[in-house]
Amino acid sequence: MTEALEEIILKGAPISKGVSIGKLYFMEDFPDDIIPEFPIQSGDVENEIARYRKAVLSSREDLHTLQRFLAKEGSNEAASIIDTHIQMLEDPFMTTFVEKKIRQMMKNTEAVFRSVMSDYEKEFSKIKDSFFKQRLLDVKDLSNRILRHLYPREQVTLSDLPDGVVIFTKELVPSLTAESSAKQVFGFITEMGGSTSHAALIARSKGIPYISNINVETLRQFEECDVIIDADQGVVILNPTYDTVVHYKGKQERKKPTIQKEVKPDRKIETLDGCAITLLANIESIADLDLIDLYGAHGVGLFRSEFLFFGKELHSFSEEEQYDLYLRVMENAKGRPLIFRTFDVGGDKGCISRYEPEPNPALGCRAIRFLLRNRDIFIMQLRALMRVSLKGDLRILLPLISDVTELLDAKELIQEVAIDLRKEGHEIADEIPVGSMIEVPSAVIICDLIARECDFLSIGTNDLLQYTLATDRTHQDMHSFYKSSHPSIIRMVRHVVQEGLKSETPVSLCGEMAADPLMLPLLLGLGVRSFSCAPRYIPAIRDMTKRLTLAECQDQVDDILKLETCQEVEQYLQERYEKLISEISL
Repeated sequence: MTEALEEIILKGAPISKGVSIGKLYFMEDFPDDIIPEFPIQSGDVENEIARYRKAVLSSREDLHTLQRFLAKEGSNEAASIIDTHIQMLEDPFMTTFVEKKIRQMMKNTEAVFRSVMSDYEKEFSKIKDSFFKQRLLDVKDLSNRILRHLYPREQVTLSDLPDGVVIFTKELVPSLTAESSAKQVFGFITEMGGSTSHAALIARSKGIPYISNINVETLRQFEECDVIIDADQGVVILNPTYDTVVHYKGKQERKKPTIQKEVKPDRKIETLDGCAITLLANIESIADLDLIDLYGAHGVGLFRSEFLFFGKELHSFSEEEQYDLYLRVMENAKGRPLIFRTFDVGGDKGCISRYEPEPNPALGCRAIRFLLRNRDIFIMQLRALMRVSLKGDLRILLPLISDVTELLDAKELIQEVAIDLRKEGHEIADEIPVGSMIEVPSAVIICDLIARECDFLSIGTNDLLQYTLATDRTHQDMHSFYKSSHPSIIRMVRHVVQEGLKSETPVSLCGEMAADPLMLPLLLGLGVRSFSCAPRYIPAIRDMTKRLTLAECQDQVDDILKLETCQEVEQYLQERYEKLISEISL
């Protein structure tokens, strides 16, 4: 360890908010061990397969133990994420396919498994979409767990570290985050990693501060040094001075943690002067539905249906398989509004098996374009969704609409599917609301035309920011440009809300912007009354709403619209609401 003589401040990207003071320790994310490889005799094949099955079984037992620990700890969202790893262990790719490869390759199990997973990782690494990048990390994490059972080797674990550590690593994996206790691990620092990763979600669930976009090699020489991690501001302070430590200890004292209790989902949420809002949850799995009650959501504002087919070929995801999944989702929603977004795939997301990569996938055949071009896939999903429409309050949301023609074509297909189902004797709802995502600039400009053809609109702020500001939010160097406080975004939200009011079309705001308490007063002032965000943010938005008055929110809109930069907007809001935000549960 090299002693640092001066305080050093590094700037990164905040992933999970909070402030902590601890000792800096390094952990390898994926140890690059050399796995032995040797041929086996035909008589040894079944023994090798038995070894693999035992490793998978042990991995499943590990995960169940971890899941029970997380549930006991109160990290319900983290427990649901680990459930996805357990489900992945049951996928034919992880079971029968690997066993088939052992028989074909006639080599020892760990060598075959490493080879199969390496090929899988290479294929998925070609896909540029952030969702698949993060899910690839899940696969690598799970395969590393299996490999540890097949080929045990020495590796630094959490049990080897003292309490009060701040872990730095190249990329944070879900299992390490899940196994971490906030009493032992005071923070995470990584070089790679986004706010939508499972590791990030678990860190936030546990309340562990996390900062990304910090060069790991820069930190190597400071291992075991004192470090402060201020994930509210995205700042890492190495070898802090006495005065700096005193300042941050005071900041820690002011941030009092609260224990989240289950909230009744039908509870009314109002401002101080009686303006009611609706809080909906964005979810991606059946397990996530348990979070609706926990966090007090009124329903599901966005069910990312494409997450259900992770690891499957689109054409093999049959109508009956989808029907069974959607039926479980509808039953677990217990009659609350449930908005299914049809598959947001194609381009980079659709590059699975039979789909070729595109030179510029973000601007290619994605979402509604992909579905209208691959109507067999679209029809199969629509049939499965409509068949469960009588089981609850089902609504269909069309992704990435950029032109009214796309919307009209999709609606026509929906009508055709409904007619066919009734002819076949299926009972479906008389009216199924159909909405449009507003997430590209063209949709904002013609939202009055789109609103006439829809039952509701959903402003997808994540993609809207990307396409409007020409900023890839998954690119580490672009974080400073990806700002929901940009004046252009504020004006776009106002325009969509105004046009929705004119046509009496309900408008909801979805994405990270909906989860930001600092932006809430402005959004209320602009006329937004329905918000859809990740479940963990709902308590903060609910608590912030109860501390605001609609009158004050509306009065400040004109002042904010005169501001010219993101920084000015953020400063304006911080000066007025920083104290309120410090009082709520984040």
